Amino acid sequence: MSKNLCFIEKLEKNAEAYPEATALISTEAGKRMSYAELWEYSGRVYRFLKQNGVGKESTVMIAVPRGINPIITLIGVWRAGAAAVMLASDCEPERMAYIRQDAGCIMKIDAEQLRQIMSCAPLDGHEETAPHDLAYLIYTSGTTGKPKGVMQEYGTLDMCVSMHYCGDRSVIDGRFALIAPLTSAAAMLIIPPLLYNLQTLAVIPMPVVRDPDGLPACIEENRLTTLFIIPSMLKRLKRIPATLTKIIVGGETAKRVFCDRVELFCGYGQSESGFNITTFLIDREYDITPVGRIGGQKAEICILDDEGKPLPRGEKGNLCYRAPYFRGYVGLPELTAAVHLNGYVRSGDIAEICPDGTIVITGRADEMIKIRGNRIEPAEVEAVLREALQVEWVGVRAILDQEHPYLCAYYEEEPKRSLEEARRFAAERLPYYLMPACFMKIDAIPRDAGGKIAKKKLPIPDREESK
Repeated sequence: MSKNLCFIEKLEKNAEAYPEATALISTEAGKRMSYAELWEYSGRVYRFLKQNGVGKESTVMIAVPRGINPIITLIGVWRAGAAAVMLASDCEPERMAYIRQDAGCIMKIDAEQLRQIMSCAPLDGHEETAPHDLAYLIYTSGTTGKPKGVMQEYGTLDMCVSMHYCGDRSVIDGRFALIAPLTSAAAMLIIPPLLYNLQTLAVIPMPVVRDPDGLPACIEENRLTTLFIIPSMLKRLKRIPATLTKIIVGGETAKRVFCDRVELFCGYGQSESGFNITTFLIDREYDITPVGRIGGQKAEICILDDEGKPLPRGEKGNLCYRAPYFRGYVGLPELTAAVHLNGYVRSGDIAEICPDGTIVITGRADEMIKIRGNRIEPAEVEAVLREALQVEWVGVRAILDQEHPYLCAYYEEEPKRSLEEARRFAAERLPYYLMPACFMKIDAIPRDAGGKIAKKKLPIPDREESK
């Protein structure tokens, strides 16, 4: 945990000492917000929450359209000492309702509610919090087909501030281009250290994020200098923006990425860590880029066997780390216990320490996959697709051996809905990144010698034939 001021204390000092410094930029609205304004507007949220009895261990859902406003609201929730649950404002209603109930949110702040809150007078100061008070929840795909809530405590915010370094070099300074969804772990890894260190955070709208031509232009127009991006998306950019001096890649395995014009880093963090576990300066092109170097990170990490015993260099095992403020999963005590191993948290990744001390991830310990930086567990997608297609079995596989990884859905029996109807049905219930790129009918479900379904034997589709 940081030995200096806690995150909210430092943010208050920044607003007092550097009131005119730019804290936030909304590139879509062309709006800039100073640290003084951020403190003032978040103070209005703070007053509203306090007046309504919201405080420690209370959870508040934030469902405000992407831009500056969700961050203002988030800071207001933290000033109230409460816990935030960030969701996209256009989140599917059933998913939103499930998460609200699962997280026990006593309040939802949407755009209309926030407009009313902004009429409140700001309340100065903030509530005192302890490191183990609940700070936020991130919802990821769940193995049961339902979203799974990852709980992080306030101590995580201070660890997050202290962990964004590669050696002694900060990887988040400057004017930062935020392209990650605000609902993601990536956003939570970025927001605290940026604002703690008096930097500028620019929120880029998602249509621009998805435009390989428009994103570089937006970054240059706003003179942004630092970017976190997933490797596959970096490869799709038409060019590296001229204003960038630092790029951090992460969210999926980085293969054959290098740029000698900027400082290029590989960052490794998770929803369960809540902070950047390790970072590696990419000094050349690697077939599989290391995520860090033993002794080169501030977090405590190790490679363990399934019994929790440390493995020597060169042997593959469970990549684990200490995460003292990860409280666990909402309502899932058995899963929370299972993710821990000998006092460490299992990352779910299989890794090895190479002879030169670099840490390389070689695979996944379970079926959890990542596509374009989004964490996906197939069971959630399969549950929706079974209903969409109205069939007994659907298998979802990530096709990862191409430049642009994607999901493919497989089914055996003839569906009762047309594929077009099924796609529409699924699109109303799944975030865009959970939608398979193609559907493929197979003659028989592949199984191993023990009769278990063998997803690795599912055929790689011909994209043109399987759409």
